[in-house]
Amino acid sequence: MARPLRIEFADALYHITSRGNEQRSIFRSNRDRETFLLLLGKAAIRFRWSITAWVLMSNHFHLVIQTMEPNLSRGMQWLNSTYANWFNRVHHRCGHLFQGRFKALLIDKETYFAEVLRYVVLNPMRANICESPEQYRWSSYRATAGLEMAPDWLDIDAVHALFDLDHQPTQDAYREFVLARIGCEDRLWEKLTNQLYLGTESWVKAMREKVEMKPRSTDHPRTQRAVGRPMMHSIIGAVAKVAGETPETLRANRSGHLRELVAWIGWHEGLVTLRSIAASLRLRSEGHISNFIKRCERLFSDDPLLLARHDLAIAALRG
Repeated sequence: MARPLRIEFADALYHITSRGNEQRSIFRSNRDRETFLLLLGKAAIRFRWSITAWVLMSNHFHLVIQTMEPNLSRGMQWLNSTYANWFNRVHHRCGHLFQGRFKALLIDKETYFAEVLRYVVLNPMRANICESPEQYRWSSYRATAGLEMAPDWLDIDAVHALFDLDHQPTQDAYREFVLARIGCEDRLWEKLTNQLYLGTESWVKAMREKVEMKPRSTDHPRTQRAVGRPMMHSIIGAVAKVAGETPETLRANRSGHLRELVAWIGWHEGLVTLRSIAASLRLRSEGHISNFIKRCERLFSDDPLLLARHDLAIAALRG
């Protein structure tokens, strides 16, 4: 199975989830939860994390973490493995406690930070465990809302800075913001790009530059490595334009080797799947696309016009 792409850099903001193996409980008692929070606090100090929200459910947890260094994977591995070893020892069990690796979503701090903070602390309400977040002990809401003492490792100042309004105290503004979504359908994650990024279009493009700086791995899903890449309709339009054709003519195979060029750009520049390329060119079999890509590579050395059109189309797509 392909591994989720990890993008790690200084000052990155993440929404983290980690679930129990086979959906089993990872917290059986309050002692378990207290131990996990103790370890979470140690991780915050050890790895210089700014933790701004958390919630512990029965079989999973959510965290909002900003990393000062590119060390998310290292820190989460330490946290989950240390807790799993303690849990197995105390409960006389063996085997995996967590369901594979944790899931990390990269968040646009300027746009979605507050919404993600609210999403995390409202999890107990969505699970019908309680009617308001202040009734649930095992989340960061009560401390952030000023209802109890916050641990030293919880960065409530970073949260309060988002609600620093002239007309009311920050804790009141935070409470109102969170409570306003109780009972509402939450579609926050429908705004994700490539199953990994929550942010504006310009921010996603900036993330693409960071992706390009990392060595590519076929272990990572193409849909996640394709963040900010041109879509197939844009590729077809760009190739048709530089060749003086129309997209319909191109799809109908009345335009020389342009379909091969579209397939090559879609695969190498857009990181689009073979199936999606075939669908965009209205071909039933994705097997044709592999042949198109190979043929185009051979034609580049013999057809200077095709190569020139490639350069023009790439320049237009990247511009």
